[in-house]
Amino acid sequence: MIFDTIVAPATPPGYGGVSIIRISGNLAEIILKKVSKKNISFLDRVATFSGFYNKSGEKIDDALITFFKNPSSYTGEDVVEISCHGNPFVVDQLVSVICNAGARIAEPGEFTKRAFLNGKLDLIQAESVSKLIGSRSIKAAEINNKILSGALSKKLKKIKESIIGVLAELEFEFDISEDELLRPNLINNSLNIINNSILKCISLIVSYMEGRMYNHGAKVVIFGDPNVGKSTLFNSLLEKDRAITSEIPGTTRDTVDAQIILNGIPLLLVDTAGMRDSVNGLESEGITRSIKEMEAADLLLHVVTAESTNGYHLDNIIKRKRIVVFNKCDLQLPSIKNNDVVKVSAINGNGITNLKKIIGEELISQNSSESDVVLTTRRQEVAITNCKESLLKARAQLEEKSPELELVSFDIRESINHIDVLLGKTTVDDILNKVFSGFCVGK
Repeated sequence: MIFDTIVAPATPPGYGGVSIIRISGNLAEIILKKVSKKNISFLDRVATFSGFYNKSGEKIDDALITFFKNPSSYTGEDVVEISCHGNPFVVDQLVSVICNAGARIAEPGEFTKRAFLNGKLDLIQAESVSKLIGSRSIKAAEINNKILSGALSKKLKKIKESIIGVLAELEFEFDISEDELLRPNLINNSLNIINNSILKCISLIVSYMEGRMYNHGAKVVIFGDPNVGKSTLFNSLLEKDRAITSEIPGTTRDTVDAQIILNGIPLLLVDTAGMRDSVNGLESEGITRSIKEMEAADLLLHVVTAESTNGYHLDNIIKRKRIVVFNKCDLQLPSIKNNDVVKVSAINGNGITNLKKIIGEELISQNSSESDVVLTTRRQEVAITNCKESLLKARAQLEEKSPELELVSFDIRESINHIDVLLGKTTVDDILNKVFSGFCVGK
C-alpha cells in the first residue's frame, strides 16, 4: 500500500488563463484543509471556491477545488485538483505550501503508475495515456483513446481466456488419464482453439505497422538526378521555402528534412542530393548520406523530367516501394504514357494535391491492417510475437502421433505469461520504470 501523498502541476508550465495542480494520496484532504484554511469536509466531485494561504497567513491565490473521493478517482486514492490562475509563480508557491503541509513532488508518470498499481488501469491502458498525450494527429489520438478505453485489453483477455480453457482441459486429462484419452475429441478441439488464437495474434502483430505509422510517423525520401526539381517539390509539399533551390546542378549537397501531417500521418519528408557519379568531395558525401536516408525510407519519391538519364546505380534501393513523379510537366509531358507516373509542376503547384493524396494512400495501403485495434509499442509487438511462438510450439506438439500433454501445457503456460506481462499481471520493476519514465510529472 502507498502511504505518501504526491503533488504536481497537471498543466504545462507557462502563462495562461488557468493552471491545474493535482494532489493524490491519503493526506490529500487534510493537506487541502491546511492550505485553504477550510475546516470542512469537501464533497465528492463538487467544485468549491477557496483562497490558498502561505505559512504566514498571506493569500497566494483564489482557486476552484474539486475533490475526488477514493476509490472513484483517477489514481484510486483521494485526489484533489486545484484550478488556480495560470501564472508560474502562483503555481510554484501553491506547490511549495502543499509540500510544506505534508506532500512531496510526484515523479514522472507517478499518478498513472498509482492508477495501475491500484487496479484502475492495466499496463496497456497506462501506456496509452502517454501515447494519447503525445499524439501528433487526430488518427493517432483516436487509436490511443480506443486503447485507453480498454479495447486492446479486452481482445487480449479473450485470447487468454481461450488459451486457459485449453490448458485446463489438457491438465485435467493428463492428471486423470493414465493411457488412453478420456475424451477422443480433446486434441482436435484444442488444436482448433490454438489455431484461432494464433490467427488473432498474427492479426495484432500485423497491426503494429499501422500503429507505428500513426504514432511515430513515416519517412518519405525525395531522390532523383540533379536539377530535376527535387528541392522545389520538397518546398511545394511543405507549402513553404525550406530548401534552397537553384538551376545549378548540385545545389543540395546534404539532406534536408521537415515534418508535416498528411492524411493524419506524421511524415518526415527528406530532400536529398542529386544522384550522379560526382567527383566533388562534398557532393559525393551528400550523395552517400542521401543513399542512407533512402535505405531507411518507408516510401521513395523518384523525381524525373524529360531530360532524366536515370543512369545512377541504385538498383537495390529503387526496388523498394516508390512513386515516380514526373516534374516540370508545364514544360514537357512524358513521351511515354504511364498511368503509374504522377505528373506535377512543382514550381507552379500543379498536381501537388493529387501527389499528396497518392502518398497518403500508398502509405496506408502498405501499413493498414484488418484489426479493429492496433498495437502501438514495440513492447506490445514483442510480447504478442512471443505468445504466438509459444502457441506454435504447443500446436506442433499436439500434432504429433502421441503428444506429451505435459509439454503442450508448458508451452501454453508460456503463451499466457507473455500476455500477462503485457497487461501487467506478471511484471517486474524495470518494466514498470521503463513504461512510466517517459510521462510528464503531472500525469
